[in-house]
Amino acid sequence: MIITLTGKPCSGKSSVANSLKDMFGFETYSVGEIFKEEAKKRNMSSEEFNKFLMSDPKYDNLLDERTKELGVLWKDKNIVFDSRLAWHFIPHSFKVFLDLDEEEMAKRLSSSNRVGKEKYENVDEAKRTLIERFNAENERYQKFYGIDNTDMKNYDLVLSSKDKSPEELATQIYHAYKKHFNI
Repeated sequence: MIITLTGKPCSGKSSVANSLKDMFGFETYSVGEIFKEEAKKRNMSSEEFNKFLMSDPKYDNLLDERTKELGVLWKDKNIVFDSRLAWHFIPHSFKVFLDLDEEEMAKRLSSSNRVGKEKYENVDEAKRTLIERFNAENERYQKFYGIDNTDMKNYDLVLSSKDKSPEELATQIYHAYKKHFNI
């Protein structure tokens, strides 16, 4: 069974995916990590790469087709897709959205020790950048796929990650997943 995990920037998607792996034996597949690697290869920030993709969807199309293929190929695996759009391309998945308010997103980004993290002058700059990135991504999704990533009706489970550990969220997701699929 497949869990697709999406959400706001800095909401803990990767940490929760890793907790599902460590606690419940799921495999993980991170489209976000692939995206960051591609931006880095081009000496672009995430925001610059997002803008680039608005004019040239070729890379998005490759990732999306690969996600669809893996969703079919891995349909019987216990796997978590850490991806903004896997929920759309793997309709038979258990779709989870991690929500987080803008202030907390900015605090998490500005205080994180992420490898290759872009540097920000202050929390306000981090907040502005995150909001711009999230809005640009959603604009791209609407333009190319006709979907609204912020419409919570797209998801089987919506959780706020504020004041919750990745382990707490993973446990909530796992139990909701089991209930959803009558496991």
